[in-house]
Amino acid sequence: MARRQDHTPAQLQQLTMETVLKLLQQQPASSLSLRQIAREVGYSPGTLINQFGSYSLLLLAANARTLDQIYRELLAAIDHADSPQQTLEACALSYLNFASQYPHQWRLLFEHQLPEQDHLPDWQQQRIDNVFTLLQQQLAILKPRANASDCAQTARTIWASVHGICVLALDDKLFTPGNISGRSMIHSLLSHYLPAWIKDEKETVMHNQQATEGSQP
Repeated sequence: MARRQDHTPAQLQQLTMETVLKLLQQQPASSLSLRQIAREVGYSPGTLINQFGSYSLLLLAANARTLDQIYRELLAAIDHADSPQQTLEACALSYLNFASQYPHQWRLLFEHQLPEQDHLPDWQQQRIDNVFTLLQQQLAILKPRANASDCAQTARTIWASVHGICVLALDDKLFTPGNISGRSMIHSLLSHYLPAWIKDEKETVMHNQQATEGSQP
């Protein structure tokens, strides 16, 4: 393939990402190749490697776009909810909807593995942190006395549970009657888990109050 210089580096990166995400609408990442992407973009594979550093980093850049999309979807869900608990459920349902609408793109987030000697770049870690921060902020409103560590763990517990539902729903492995769906399971999960999480705090406060009253002369 002849060398092209029709785009600036930033334009070429943008074009490449648009191409990868378009291809992921049609096929799983496992069937993609650098050569196929380069052919669709109209540049040589070597040119793309020069831009991204490696094929692995090219896919990681695509994952960054996916995280940006998910982040925007969560922000939109937050804007339309009336309470922290409703917000968390709206975020969970938004995540399920994204996985259902963009299954190959969504799966690549978790199937892609960097070589052992490579560390996750800061720009990608920051995107992951931003997504969890949205959840942690809602949890902090829901349970004001919870510390940052508690909110961080709870956010990841909720995400891991919702993620499992998404995986099974996409694979059609929920093995449920027709009136049970991924959406109804997410509602059941959060409507039981969040009140129990909040109750732990209330019981602790009551216990501390009783202990204080009992120690007074």
